Amino acid sequence: MAAEEEDQVEWVVEGIAEFLRGPDWSIPILDFVEQKCAVFDDEEENKLTYTEIHQEYKELVEKLLEGYLKEIGINEDQFQEACTSRLAKTHTSQAILQPVLAAEDFTIFKAMMVQKNIEMQLQAIRIIQERNGILPDCLTEGSDEVSDLEQEEMKILREALRKSKEEYDQEEERKRKKQLSEAKTEEPTVHSSETAIMNNSLGDGEHFTHPPSEIQGS
Repeated sequence: MAAEEEDQVEWVVEGIAEFLRGPDWSIPILDFVEQKCAVFDDEEENKLTYTEIHQEYKELVEKLLEGYLKEIGINEDQFQEACTSRLAKTHTSQAILQPVLAAEDFTIFKAMMVQKNIEMQLQAIRIIQERNGILPDCLTEGSDEVSDLEQEEMKILREALRKSKEEYDQEEERKRKKQLSEAKTEEPTVHSSETAIMNNSLGDGEHFTHPPSEIQGS
């Protein structure tokens, strides 16, 4: 690769990295991951819900990147070249680009979601313990031991998270059924509205069918 091409690629990589560190990218991506990660676990089985969420994520990433690339004048070929360049393969760049790569690679996406789910579980455990005024030894530096009480509390928390996951799945199913129901009833509803409007119009027309002369003579 010529020096001029390397400079161009470096400029693109640095520009993308700067965008990925900024709020226009990080806030919507973090919100999405935090809202959806509860249904992901580290089991080998991949559920249909995972695929659906991955597609939603891919659309979000494409939308965010498309706006940025258009703004700074980078085309798709330049973007792809930058993502596969030597500079993009460094440890730091890989960490920054992970959310982008996850849009195209389901394995990366699932690992990212599972990791965030674990992080949020640990955060929830810490919050519960801090509210009780006690932080378990297993969450402090230099100790891996977990007391029976702490194990029980973690078990309760995991059960609560499992229920939240089930509630999420049930809510998604309710949304799908509602959308199907609305799609089936939408057309008759429109016809009913149109009929009502026509009837009202006819009623108004009958009200004004008498000429002014008849009204005055009566």
